[in-house]
Amino acid sequence: MLAPALLLAAACAAAPAENAKPVLTVLYFDNQTGSADYDVLRKGLADMIITDLVAWDGVAVVERDKLEAVIGELKLQHTRTFDQSTAAKVGKLLGAQYLLTGTLHSAAPQLRIDARLIQAEKGQVVASASVRGPQEKVFDLEQELVDRITAGIDLKVKNLAARRKVKVPDLDVLLAYSKAIDLSDQGKEKEAQKAIQAVVSRSPAFLMARERKEQILKRLEEAEKRRAEVVTGSALELGRLSEAALKDDSAFDKLDEKGQRQRLSMRVVRGRFLARLLKQHLSWRRESLRVVLKGKEVEALKVVRAWLANQRHLVDERGLQQRLNPHVSSRLELEPELINLLQDAKMGSLDLGDPFDDWVRFVVEGRVRDGEATYNLAPTPGDLEVEERKLVLDALDQRVQAALARVPQAEAAKRAEVERVATDLLLRKAEVLVLLGKEEEAIVEYQRVLDAFPTGKSNDRAERRIRLLIGAEHNHDRGCRERWAKALKDGCADDMDIRVGSGPVLQGRIRHQGLAALAAHALELEKACQITPRNRSAVASVYRDLALDAANHEDCEGFRSWFRKYVEADGSISDMMGYQKNWTPWCELGEVVRSVLWMHGKLDRDWSFEFDRQLTSVLSHDGKRLILNAGKESSPEALSLYLDATGPGTFACGLAQWRQRSNEHLEGTCHVTVTKLASQKGEFDEGTFDATFEIKEQGFARKKVLSEGNFRVRRQ
Repeated sequence: MLAPALLLAAACAAAPAENAKPVLTVLYFDNQTGSADYDVLRKGLADMIITDLVAWDGVAVVERDKLEAVIGELKLQHTRTFDQSTAAKVGKLLGAQYLLTGTLHSAAPQLRIDARLIQAEKGQVVASASVRGPQEKVFDLEQELVDRITAGIDLKVKNLAARRKVKVPDLDVLLAYSKAIDLSDQGKEKEAQKAIQAVVSRSPAFLMARERKEQILKRLEEAEKRRAEVVTGSALELGRLSEAALKDDSAFDKLDEKGQRQRLSMRVVRGRFLARLLKQHLSWRRESLRVVLKGKEVEALKVVRAWLANQRHLVDERGLQQRLNPHVSSRLELEPELINLLQDAKMGSLDLGDPFDDWVRFVVEGRVRDGEATYNLAPTPGDLEVEERKLVLDALDQRVQAALARVPQAEAAKRAEVERVATDLLLRKAEVLVLLGKEEEAIVEYQRVLDAFPTGKSNDRAERRIRLLIGAEHNHDRGCRERWAKALKDGCADDMDIRVGSGPVLQGRIRHQGLAALAAHALELEKACQITPRNRSAVASVYRDLALDAANHEDCEGFRSWFRKYVEADGSISDMMGYQKNWTPWCELGEVVRSVLWMHGKLDRDWSFEFDRQLTSVLSHDGKRLILNAGKESSPEALSLYLDATGPGTFACGLAQWRQRSNEHLEGTCHVTVTKLASQKGEFDEGTFDATFEIKEQGFARKKVLSEGNFRVRRQ
């Protein structure tokens, strides 16, 4: 039986004033059917009720995945019931003021569902409802239960289509669905995928199952990517064996040829293992570029230093091997069991490659191979360890000088090959200098190629690189950098300079600075540019890119921070929500939407209300009238407050107009205090308000009051 509606309404209206909607989470219902097979049904039923409640206006509902995470954190996986104390803890961690839970009872063929609404802080049951019916009518029972709950708090359906998502054919299908999401909760994504596919095949019209299938497939795809990067048991064993083997400090030149090959082999294995270990401290959503995660800087640097030390040994030992025997093969040698471990750990086939070039690439570009995959580290090791960069440049210069010295001494038959080696080293040095931003020094090295080998095969390449670097030919990267520099110099007067230049400059910075590049890029923009109506949209696009880059490198806090600036600059809230949903769903916006634009307060001094769209203000040309406007996404409801100037920068509210959900228009009196007045279009008007309207119903007049209102709207 439903508790008195007024009690439930008052309970949900008592949510903190700063939250426009009471936050509610649906806990798992207790299984009192007497059958352990129904334990898993609790998850499916919770998922149905949550999906259903999202279709109603006036309450914010916590997703089931968040509930599952909190249950795991509190180690409640095997708990069949939620006592009042536990419910209060769950509510606090989820930020929910109210919790909906209950029990399942079964006496075949009947099913009874009892529900309780709990005030989280006090653990007090403030309302209850119960439904009973045939098991095959579980969808109808769930809908009836939600109807009774929502009727008690005067909620209106805002999306009938969303309610149809939970239309499950019968209890058996719901049980199969529940088992599938339970498997997913356990991280058994392959099994979950098979189970949810069976549900969809059996009940193709069960929309909630189809949507869950897409979620599980996406998780499975991500899990497969992550699995290839995890330091598995095989990888750990290779790390242990390579470390033990390399502790042998026997002089390399004292080893026989087989011993030298084995030493070099273990060096390669050690480098692969360390590159895999390094991944654990890096972002992973962009396979080619891995950025050091926030809070992982110390651990990442430790692994980088270990890799560098191992690689320097590999370069020295390979060089010594070649000096002892110039014709020695680059073939490596491992025991069969080590080769099996290498394959099992997905560290690729064993090959020596060019140890020196691998060292240069890692230091300068951050490029490193961990086995089957190659990735780039940001910041580069050369940016993390400046002395290492100097070592690389010195070693590269020594090789260039040695190669050039061999050219005049080479026999005629071998001259072409000796010249090719010298040319390649000169070109490599020039490319390294370009990557380090030393373009003038790079031009000198390219010119050395032309001077040393006037008829060389690489002359066209060197000549074109010089022309690109000096600006004689179009260079996209240079052009973008110049547009960005021009934007900063001109105070961002041309919005296209910002749009064209920002992206490439930002990506270059990320490669050298990692996540710190985001703040550095924004600071440079903000110091040089004053935001104006003309460039506001372009500046917003920069903040959007910063937000998306932060999310792609696992910095969700930065994601929210930059998107807040995006909206404040002139970005669209709906576009922001679209970016989050479609591009970066793993980072949540949280309170960002509410914190940048809002209009909310209390209705009849009790109920919470919120306007969430078209939050704007308009100032008349003569500056004598300011109009505040607000609407709702889910209904035609709208509010306008008309303010008349009473002095410089001061206004008094003269009229309030309210178009209600029923499209009825009301006019009333109002009071507004403007605490912050926008100085130009695109900035914000902020303040407080209240409004009183008189309505007539069945011949009687009564007042409808909006009180304790707060607004932050954008000037148009």
